[in-house]
Amino acid sequence: MNKIFLRTGIFLAAALSLPADALEFSPGDYEMMPANKTFALAYFQYAHSDEYYSQGNKAAGDYRLRSEATLLRFIHGFRPAENVSIEPQIIIPFARADAMGDASPLGRASGMGDIIVGMPFKFSMDNEGADILSLAPFIYAPTGAYNNEKALSVGENRWRYLMQGVWIHHFSDAWAFTTGADISWTTANNRYGNNNARLSQSPRYEYQAYLSYNIAPATQFGFGGGWITGAKSRIDGISQYDRLDSTYVRISASHFVTPAVQVQFSGGRDISVEQGFRQDTNISLRLGYLF
Repeated sequence: MNKIFLRTGIFLAAALSLPADALEFSPGDYEMMPANKTFALAYFQYAHSDEYYSQGNKAAGDYRLRSEATLLRFIHGFRPAENVSIEPQIIIPFARADAMGDASPLGRASGMGDIIVGMPFKFSMDNEGADILSLAPFIYAPTGAYNNEKALSVGENRWRYLMQGVWIHHFSDAWAFTTGADISWTTANNRYGNNNARLSQSPRYEYQAYLSYNIAPATQFGFGGGWITGAKSRIDGISQYDRLDSTYVRISASHFVTPAVQVQFSGGRDISVEQGFRQDTNISLRLGYLF
């Protein structure tokens, strides 16, 4: 595998594996918050990958990537009307990634990632099924640690704009189906690589769906997954032929230890990957405090 490929194809896939790029949700995340309450959340995430794919083909060799992340998230809920909730929020990520084996020339990266601010709007449809529809715009600011002389960076050095739409249908007090899709756009990174090349990217799309079951008002289990596509890259106008096409599965369990303290665990893995590292383990622990 030549140095040019290491500086482009693998770098792009590794950058996309860091938490600041994706905006996955879990069952229950898009339920309406209580009025005038704040939810403080801390996420602890770990993922590792032992395979690398290029245009659907597994690369021969030992290509490994390990990443760890801590995210701090603060959400406040307003209720301008009984069936409307506006929930401004901020996400502050800190991440570390280590490339190993044949991917070790990529090195490692650590530091604060790109800060994310959002403003979800949630609408209760006020029908028998108690459906909830949400539209959530997010902005990723280029605040993360970025070094164009390194193959791996935590920050993207570009703005990202994401729009996420989510629909929840409650079959009963216990069962619910949550489905959502998002699209994100980026500005160009004009400091890519040692030669300060111009890196641009086509829109990135993600679809997610989860079925959840409340065994008690304070305890919920969920199962589902998602699909990611798009995000083709161009360097100085030259296509890198690196369109994403990945599917993944997730399971989750959450429990309110007290009316104010929640613990959530989720885990999963990639099922298929067209381009980039394939995650065989993705684990997340979330602690939340409602006040």
